[in-house]
Parts: sequence; C-alpha cells; structure tokens
Amino acid sequence: MIETAKRAELLSKIAVFSALSSEALNELASLLEEHKTRAQELLFKKGDQGENMYILAEGEVRVHDGNHVIARLKAGEVFGEYALFDTESRSASVTTEKHCVVLVLDRSALMIFLKAYPELLMGMLQLQIKRMREMNELEEKLSKSYIKISKQKQEIEKQHEAIKGQKSTLESQNESLEELNKQKKQLLSIIIHGLKNPLTSVRSMAEMISSDNLMSEESKEYLSILIHAVGRIDLVINDMIRTNQAEVYQTDMVFKRIDCKKMFEDASLEKYMELNRNNLKLKLPDSPFYFYQNLATMQLVIDQLLAWVITIANHNQSVLVEFFNLDGAKRIHIRFKPLESIQRFVSINELSWWQIIALITRYKYDKIAFAQNLFDQCQFALNWRYEEAQLAIIVTL
Repeated sequence: MIETAKRAELLSKIAVFSALSSEALNELASLLEEHKTRAQELLFKKGDQGENMYILAEGEVRVHDGNHVIARLKAGEVFGEYALFDTESRSASVTTEKHCVVLVLDRSALMIFLKAYPELLMGMLQLQIKRMREMNELEEKLSKSYIKISKQKQEIEKQHEAIKGQKSTLESQNESLEELNKQKKQLLSIIIHGLKNPLTSVRSMAEMISSDNLMSEESKEYLSILIHAVGRIDLVINDMIRTNQAEVYQTDMVFKRIDCKKMFEDASLEKYMELNRNNLKLKLPDSPFYFYQNLATMQLVIDQLLAWVITIANHNQSVLVEFFNLDGAKRIHIRFKPLESIQRFVSINELSWWQIIALITRYKYDKIAFAQNLFDQCQFALNWRYEEAQLAIIVTL
C-alpha cells in the first residue's frame, strides 16, 4: 500500500489541491482507495456514468474513443476528475497500457471533505477560471483556422469548376478537399473533447457554489465570469456542430441500388449496446428489399428511426420492421409498443409527427429541425400512427 505521506505528495502536485494545508492533504489522502490493475485493463468506457477521480500512481494509461487515442497519461497525472462535480456520462474510455497502481477518490468522499475544508471550493473555482481563459485562447485560434480552411475550400471549389474537364487536376483537387474535410473533423474533435466536457463541469460547479449563502463578493464575481464565458463558448460549439450535421447528408448524392434490410441489420449491430440494454430486438423480413437511393442519406434516416425506437419503445419486446411496394412507392413500417408513460401523448392523433417527437422525447428544436430537414431533403413522407396500443412509424420513399 502507498503510504499516506506519498499520497499527500501526489495530491499536492494536482493544481486543484495544491493550496491545501499539509493537514488537509493528509486527511484527503486517507480517503483515497488504492487499486492495482493488469495491462490492457479497461478502467471505464465512454458512456459510463462515473463518480470517481483517478490519480495514476504507477504505470501508464491511454484515453481513447474507440481506436482513436486522445492522450496517454503517466504516473502523477489525473483523469476522470469531471465526475466529481457532475453526473454526465464519460466522454472517453481509459485503458491501462501496462501494470498500474491507481488511487481513486469518489464524489461522496469529496463532499464530506468539503464540509471540513470549504476553502477547496475556491481552489476549484480558480482552476476552472484558468481553464476557461485557455479555452478562450483556443476558441480564437480555432476560429482563425476555420476561416482559413473555409477560404481555402472556396478557392479549391472555384478551381474545380474552372478545370472540370481535366481528370488529373480534378483528382488532385479532390484529394485537397478530402484533406480539408479531415482538418475540419479534427477541429470539431478538439472542440467536443476540449471544450464541451469542461462546460458541463463548470455549469455544475457554478450551481453548487451559487447555493452557498455565505459566498463572498469576490466569489460572486468569479461566478459571473464563469457563466458569461460558458454562454459564449457554448453558442460557438452548438453552431459549428449544427453546421457539420447539415453538411453530412448533402454530400455524396450518388444514387445506388440499396438493400434496406441489410442496412437495418448493419445499423442494429452498431446500436447493439443500446438495443440490448432495453432488451429490444428487431424483427426483419426474410427477403431483401431493394430500391435506389443515396447511401449516406439512408444511413442517416435509418439511424434516426432506430434512435426514436430506442428512446420511446417499451422495453422487453420485438420491434417489427416491414417493407412494402404500394402504387410504385416504397414504404418502411416500424411497429412497437411505446413506453406506458408516453401513450397518452401518442394517442392524440391530431398532432403532427414533429410535435409528437417534441412531447415524448423532449428533443431540442435544433434536433427536430435537423430530422425534419433530413426527411424533407430526401422527399420522404413521415407519418406516425397509434392503434391498438401499437405505435407505427411509416416512411414513404
């Protein structure tokens, strides 16, 4: 076991705890739980609900999203600290690279410690303000890069039109466009992992601090700075994410012969964990169902349909998926029993489909608008029916 003095030394090197007295560090160190791990052991995965902070005492870990490695951490570094302040799911997975020793601090232990040492709140607040300033600098750099990339893309598109008949030049321009798209995706990845997650932590911390009636005027000023900065950055992030989503389904508008049954099978595999968690099983026809459509568009449509099923279907049932040819039109019917708590909404037949979505899933306006724009863009008709305790989602292609 790692001695208390050694634990306290590790804590003192962490910015948020560095201002604590030796007595406080020793007491906090005694609350840490020590765990030894094997190499390639998953400590937690993306999407888990967490309430623990980890201090890596020995070894090395990788922070990753699937096969994409976001960071590698070594002894003395900290991860998972946002879970101490909010209940959001983990934004990435963490796996050990070799044998490790980790010290774990859970949220309940920290709350007990804060009652005895409230000065830690000020240290947390100062650290978050420092991070917000760094995020503001990153936001400015990202904005400049985004403008530069947009100008480059516009210029490439002009050149593409000017030399349309020259195959070799077109191939070169297409490679340049693909590289620009990669850069844009990298920028969005930085925004999501570098900005979006701390925003949730800052918001939770601000709510926790604002409930303290004994808060000083200086603390109120810090809190005002935090709230203002969070609002500015959140607007920028949401706007860029919506822009990226709008571009996805407008690209690659090549129509191909597609097997709708196969696409549902592939999509259900990708959403296996979510379907399995609710014990939902897709019941598909035995035969394939072919039609001509844009592949990327249909992937988005089917992903959207499954997302609604996962959100509003009652657990422990088979979801019936059927395909029809009616008067030259292709139709997809999805039937299932909805959650009992929302049946009173779906039984109101005079509501439009997007009003039903808003009521039963509490979607924000931008998500509803994106779904509506997606189906309109593809000239698909979308209808909802509720009959005999079954909800049917009908898409006419």
